[in-house]
Amino acid sequence: MSMIPTQGYEVHSRLNKDTLELMPVDAHTLFVYWEVSDRKRWMASQHFGCDWGQLTKVIRVYDVSSVFFNGSNANAFFDIETTAEANNWYIKPVSANTSYTVDLGVYTWERQFVPLLRSKAVITPRDYQAAHGEPIIPALAEAMDGLNRGRRIMPRFHENFKIYEEYAK
Repeated sequence: MSMIPTQGYEVHSRLNKDTLELMPVDAHTLFVYWEVSDRKRWMASQHFGCDWGQLTKVIRVYDVSSVFFNGSNANAFFDIETTAEANNWYIKPVSANTSYTVDLGVYTWERQFVPLLRSKAVITPRDYQAAHGEPIIPALAEAMDGLNRGRRIMPRFHENFKIYEEYAK
């Protein structure tokens, strides 16, 4: 087996793409990772008149359980200041059986939060065993009830059973 020479090649640690992904680790911990593209970094540094490295990077964590989140109607939120070189973070403690979304942003000199990226919403698992017949994701059922504008949600097979695909003949 021959070795491929690595001299003259550069391995990129970044894809240069705006990405913010949030995922539950357990009932009381979330994990978020991100990448901010060069273009968005440049735009932020031009807007604030300083280098990207000088801006305070912030993760804003929103509790969006049972609401149609529009950016300003969260049940609650809190901020986490990250280090300049960070590109991922464990967020804890958070509540079990709760819907969360996060923004990655920066603080202005007056400590006003300016969001740059937003993740999709995730639901942390419950920290107790579900009762017989209880939906696996009750927060999702509540959100769907809001979509139906108060009308009753008709059951879809059952959330507690895995659906098998039909085999092609």
